[in-house]
Amino acid sequence: MPPLLPGRSAPRWLGATLRFIGTVAVAIWLVSVLPYLLLFSLLLALLLIPTLRRLRTELERTIDVPPRPLTDITPWHRKLLKQLALWQQGRR
Repeated sequence: MPPLLPGRSAPRWLGATLRFIGTVAVAIWLVSVLPYLLLFSLLLALLLIPTLRRLRTELERTIDVPPRPLTDITPWHRKLLKQLALWQQGRR
């Protein structure tokens, strides 16, 4: 295609044709890649089965462990303000 002069644009039919050809090429490529993607996902799922079984047994083992008691992590100045507020309410 020869270079266009300034101020001239390519015909619309040419742009539409190129977009259509690109769309068809991408659609064909996706259809041809789909079986490989499905096969890869099947193999990955089969490889995950032993890992998930082990994870399930470890989770079942840890469920029997009693939970640790909760630890109060309130900063000292907040505790002091709370005690002060309770003390003031008791004086009223």
